[in-house]
Amino acid sequence: MRAAVTALVLGCAAALPVPAPAHAETVREQQWWLGALGMAKAQQVAKGDGVVVAVLDTGVDGAQPDLAGALLPGTGTNGVASDRGWDDPDGHGTQMATVLAGRGGDGPNHVLGIAPKARILPVAIPIGARKPAAASGTLAEPIRYAADRGAKIINMSFTLADDTLKQPELDAIAYARAKGAILVAAGGNRPQGDDHVPLPGRYQGVVTVSGTTRAGGLWDGSIADPAVDIAAPAEDIIGAAPKVRYSSGFAVGSGTSGAAAIVSGVLALIWSKYPKLDAANVLHRLLATARDKGTPGRDDAFGHGLVDPYAALTATVPPVTADPLGPVTTATAFRPPSPPPAAAPPAAPKGPGTPAVRAAVVGGGSLLLALLLFLGVARPLLRSSRRR
Repeated sequence: MRAAVTALVLGCAAALPVPAPAHAETVREQQWWLGALGMAKAQQVAKGDGVVVAVLDTGVDGAQPDLAGALLPGTGTNGVASDRGWDDPDGHGTQMATVLAGRGGDGPNHVLGIAPKARILPVAIPIGARKPAAASGTLAEPIRYAADRGAKIINMSFTLADDTLKQPELDAIAYARAKGAILVAAGGNRPQGDDHVPLPGRYQGVVTVSGTTRAGGLWDGSIADPAVDIAAPAEDIIGAAPKVRYSSGFAVGSGTSGAAAIVSGVLALIWSKYPKLDAANVLHRLLATARDKGTPGRDDAFGHGLVDPYAALTATVPPVTADPLGPVTTATAFRPPSPPPAAAPPAAPKGPGTPAVRAAVVGGGSLLLALLLFLGVARPLLRSSRRR
């Protein structure tokens, strides 16, 4: 039996209608990316045990059966009143949490997450239905909260309309990275008006995720940008949602929010398999094993490629000592667009008027003047002194 679903454009956009499928599908069958990414094989290796993932979003429904035993006590920040972060008036945070760490339940109409044994730390922030008329504050507070409570991964499946660099957010990102956490953000959605990767994905030190289709190509709402690090499925992503918001108990839609949640889940798998790795080497394993797509090598559409969970868990990957995302300090700013190729210096003109010829003429004139001065002034003085 197919569970009825309600569409949600991932990234805190408005709900959209979804056409009925040609045949009945269960929730598990609609999770097409599980097969496309080889999750059954990958989850035989690791399931995210022992890894805490902070979900900075609209909150997470504490009564959600697909997250039974997954939720840690969280909070609301930036003026959001939320008991432990366990309420979700919007539905987006619950959807992302189940895509990331849904327990799967019994039967085919439950959401199985990428890392079904990871723990979720819900941190409610003022976005979506929680956004007040005059929102204030920055991401600094929720990022620091998550880092201070042991989150190894901080998932940010949203984008901000304000594209202004904020020093407190830079400081908080550097703080979280210094404590060994990895931050993951959505790469932006063209249907929402984005034409470049917005914040927080544009900050240095954040893993920025673009979106792919069922066929493995670039989702047409995704953005090619130098800030993109990796790609993950973004088309028709289904997740559980509060029934007070969606009567079916599920929401489905397309966007890089879901792609970011998938990447955060894969990072949780890596860290549960290799708990002694530092953040730099967990990141390196994620990026080095991605399936190359588009232009050979890293490109602006797919970054290092499409995430490959099984390869990230099993491939032989030499260790690194440097952060794959570059140094992250409190002075770090936006990741700038690729600069245009430097123009070659103009060739020196040939002929008697070239700089080299002019320099030679000036130099020769100076020597001649010095010789004349010597003959006219210095030699008579020398002769006079000898006469004395």
